[in-house]
Amino acid sequence: MAQPVMHAQMGGEISGAEELIQAGAVTFGLEYRVLPGRDEGLCIHVYGNAIPGQNKELLRFDCFAVHPHYHYRNATVQKNERLELDYTAEGDPLAWTLDKIKHRLPVMLMRCEADLTLALRIYQGVEMGRPSLLEASARKRDGEVIAHGWLDLESMN
Repeated sequence: MAQPVMHAQMGGEISGAEELIQAGAVTFGLEYRVLPGRDEGLCIHVYGNAIPGQNKELLRFDCFAVHPHYHYRNATVQKNERLELDYTAEGDPLAWTLDKIKHRLPVMLMRCEADLTLALRIYQGVEMGRPSLLEASARKRDGEVIAHGWLDLESMN
């Protein structure tokens, strides 16, 4: 049985299957995106499990090597707000992303116009499970990219 797609179509290519990590009211999705000749990196999705329909994405963090950025998304209200990450000020985009998921996820979900009860349940710790599994999986995938030399920054300059 094919794995369900929980987000809108994105540009570029995906390297391997998306890894889904259930965490109570949300699901995290990890996949490696390649924009040929331009950029690539780990992509972390945050899906709202109770959102109706196929597109359940609320946040997407594109931890790209050249132009890291993130999106506040919500298909139910036609929201897709993209914000660039300032590498000079924030440093490693994966570390920044994991910190925001760990410490700022409820308020970020509220900015997505997600259901307030979802954000409150995560804030109260009722629904937020397995953040260490998310971090371990993300760091493992990021390490595999570095170890295999998939990222060719020279060709992107």
